[in-house]
Amino acid sequence: MTPESQSLQVLSRSRSPFNDIYVIQRQNLREMWFQGTGELYLQSRIDLSRPGELALVYCRLFLAPLLWNPDPARVLVIGLGGGALPRFLHEVYPELFNEVVEVDRQVTELARRHFFFRESSRLRVFEEDGRSFVQRRQREYDIVFLDAFKGGSVPYHLKTVEFYREIERSLKPGGLLATNLYGQSNRLKPRDRATLESVFPQVTCFEDPDRVATVCVASAQNAGVPEEMFRSGLGCLPESVLRHLSWMENVDMIKKGGILEPGNSIFEDDFEAGEFFRAVRRNNRRDPSPSPPYPIRHSS
Repeated sequence: MTPESQSLQVLSRSRSPFNDIYVIQRQNLREMWFQGTGELYLQSRIDLSRPGELALVYCRLFLAPLLWNPDPARVLVIGLGGGALPRFLHEVYPELFNEVVEVDRQVTELARRHFFFRESSRLRVFEEDGRSFVQRRQREYDIVFLDAFKGGSVPYHLKTVEFYREIERSLKPGGLLATNLYGQSNRLKPRDRATLESVFPQVTCFEDPDRVATVCVASAQNAGVPEEMFRSGLGCLPESVLRHLSWMENVDMIKKGGILEPGNSIFEDDFEAGEFFRAVRRNNRRDPSPSPPYPIRHSS
């Protein structure tokens, strides 16, 4: 796919130290794409005929932690994109304190300009690396949503066991981490699950039937995921959340290890403690090497 395709209208193209960013429109669909490793990677989408809805499958799967906690008080979203998820949560839960950390100022500006994203006293964006931000938080969040991508890779320091331990310390007791593991072409998902399970005793994976998206929900409390708990909890969710998924179908998708088996190794930091900020700068740049440590293959 190229943004010059006749069926597409390019609304914006911009380069930052972190991303090569396109905003395109195809009929009612407006999308944000990052370019990396010579290809384009979809980051966000809205349907202009229904701008308040979640248009992408992975965003709808990202609502899964609400099955455990249907009324969160404070959440953190790492990675803004077009801002569809935090905007949706802000509209559904107007009393929710919703913090977003996004390293790329240009991404935030494009979300405001093209994707109806607006900040408020309860929806704030912090321009910072996600890991640096999390390191200063202690027992603050009910849910952390991890959704940080850049072109054809993920910043490696946002995938390691050390980072997951820092996230665990930022969660309130009973808090949850929901992480986007991308689609079928991500061959590293078994190692992702093994890394999560080295920190969190309970990891539940959700995947749509077409394997477009995989989301894992991790908890430090090994309370199990009884089907009865989910089914009884559906009545506590707002109607605007319920209509985004066939929740009964997705409850049935829960398979203890059946969707994504863990791998035999985990992701660990590849730098010394004194090299942290240098590694962060390196990993956040536009595809800093031909073979980034956490690549994502393009999947249309």
